[in-house]
Amino acid sequence: MTSSLPDPIRLTEALLFQSSGPVSRTTLVRALGEDVEIAQILSEVSRRTEGMGFELVAVGDGWMFRTAPDLADPLRAVLEKPSERLPRAVLEVLLLIAARQPVTRPEIESFRDAALPQKTLTLLQEKGLIRSVGRKPIPGQPQLWAT
Repeated sequence: MTSSLPDPIRLTEALLFQSSGPVSRTTLVRALGEDVEIAQILSEVSRRTEGMGFELVAVGDGWMFRTAPDLADPLRAVLEKPSERLPRAVLEVLLLIAARQPVTRPEIESFRDAALPQKTLTLLQEKGLIRSVGRKPIPGQPQLWAT
């Protein structure tokens, strides 16, 4: 039974591909062995990835794959999330909180003359537009909201 060692170039590509950060020379030597010429293998990996959507780059004391620079703008256009418009009622609540902060939920409801769904406050909080700034020192101690 013979054990075949993996192709060092393919193994290097796999290491670079699976890594979330730069792969150091030490890691490559550990994976490929002391007798392997690291510079030659990296040169071959770079040659093989030429013209692809990613390229091999030296970063700090290691190497990693990065998106090809010419694809940065088209990729950014695809990956950017379009700005999400807030419903009118949510904007109204945000305006009230900004104008009268700190303010409690019952106070917002009395200004609006309508019930305030918890979902509205949660949405504004998740978007980082409002935050809880404590509790009002009255019976029931309602939460105070501010922008």
